[in-house]
Amino acid sequence: MPMPGPSKSLPKILFYTHGLVDGGGERLWACLATAFKQRGYPVIFVQDFEADDNRHNLDPTIRTYTLGSNHFRATRRLAEVLADERPAVALAGVGGSNSKLMAALRLSGAPTQPILTYHGFREWQTGLLSFATYVALPALSARAARIVAVSGGLREQLVQRWRARADKTVCIHNPVFFPTDAAVPTREELQQRDDVVLAVGRFVTEKDFITLLRAFARIDRPKARLVILGKGPQQAKIEAEIARLGLKDRVSLPGYSREPWTYYGQAKCFVSSSSSEPFGNVVVEAMAYGLPVVATACDGPQEILKHGVHGRIVSIGDHIQLAHAIGDTLDDPGDPALRRARADEFSFAVRVPAYVQLIDDVLAKAPRHRGPSAPAFVEPKPRTLARVTR
Repeated sequence: MPMPGPSKSLPKILFYTHGLVDGGGERLWACLATAFKQRGYPVIFVQDFEADDNRHNLDPTIRTYTLGSNHFRATRRLAEVLADERPAVALAGVGGSNSKLMAALRLSGAPTQPILTYHGFREWQTGLLSFATYVALPALSARAARIVAVSGGLREQLVQRWRARADKTVCIHNPVFFPTDAAVPTREELQQRDDVVLAVGRFVTEKDFITLLRAFARIDRPKARLVILGKGPQQAKIEAEIARLGLKDRVSLPGYSREPWTYYGQAKCFVSSSSSEPFGNVVVEAMAYGLPVVATACDGPQEILKHGVHGRIVSIGDHIQLAHAIGDTLDDPGDPALRRARADEFSFAVRVPAYVQLIDDVLAKAPRHRGPSAPAFVEPKPRTLARVTR
């Protein structure tokens, strides 16, 4: 989609989440806000608290409000931001941000159109407010302009289990950032690499790195190494399992990496061992570098891999199947070029236009707007109590 010209008046967009921590959803929000800014849209970014893990993905010219971590106070301050800024559209994502946005809109009286996004099957288990955000979906989806799910499987669950309105609930696969000049090896070059197996993700239960470790322990390749990038509350449990399996010399945990591209460029195989994965940005990143992917049968990776066309799919939680699939993949890594072509289908250039079209559709149907050219950007009065951090 061509970039809008300077003469076109574009609607102001507000992005809201809890903080730019080391999660895929948070990274998406920073990159998506930046993508809209680069397309000429007036963009505001609002967060409850400051975090550095994904700050580098947010365009430094975007005005950012930090509300505070207290839910009630943050909601009130968000209402003040909405009243002052009066964005045409507000997008919320991750945790209880959806509920807080809807409450703040009611307090603010702003004519903003809310778009709520859901990023996980088990996100409702992460706290009382997150739980309420799923339980309240019938009411939230009635009041929201749209509900966005990041995979078809998640959309189905939101509609069938949580009773979101089907006519307002859409699936938009994540746009995934990766360097456009990412080096893709030839089949022969990949085959000659050391047997390095790579996994990336937060150290949380749903990533199921314990099953991955047990699978790796069964692989009869003494020189094979496993690298798991990430951090999180399960680190001690993962380290204990590495020790129990006698893998200290073969498994490394470098921590969270803001720029994991070097690791993709050195690995021979990528593994997603999750027990639940609504999308899987890291699967796309790995494919962008030509890596073969072994993934468990979660909705997101299955949709990315076209149910086995572009990678190997194994049963969730089955370390024996996973071990066989990793071994077979190391034996024959396949054609990197085909995987890069599939990854390109999830690039920002391809996927961001789906969000542009969504916003255009929402504003075209909004009672106080007549298409994406209104309202024009107006600098707000500095009344809000929220702290402007940029």
